[in-house]
Amino acid sequence: MIFEHWIYSTAIAIIAGMVYYKFTGRDYSWIIIGSAYVPDLDFIADRIFKKIGITVLIYGNPIEHGDFHNIAVLLLFAVSAALLLQIVGIRHVDSFIFAGIGFGAHLFEDALVFNPGYRFFFGHYQPRNLVSGL
Repeated sequence: MIFEHWIYSTAIAIIAGMVYYKFTGRDYSWIIIGSAYVPDLDFIADRIFKKIGITVLIYGNPIEHGDFHNIAVLLLFAVSAALLLQIVGIRHVDSFIFAGIGFGAHLFEDALVFNPGYRFFFGHYQPRNLVSGL
């Protein structure tokens, strides 16, 4: 899936970058490509937290793949990216939009081709063992 996310996010970055450049004269399409990989950081998040001595539970379970694939984390990441990229001179709105597009592209692609048991809307619990796969 890593290669597919790269191709999909690059295609979206080209289109969004061209449109945004036409209106603003700025092109931050690289943020989309980088942000497309952020939802998959849940692969290593639990390992990193355990090495530090922190236990993070989501609905009573350790972090597993798919826990960062939701809209709440999208908003949290987009705000964090906007605050961090301000340091290098990128406007909040620009980085928020492009980080959100990249993260959202990942969610959309996974919704098309991957596990239907992801909790895209964080507040609505979907037990993984009860998802029929339809």
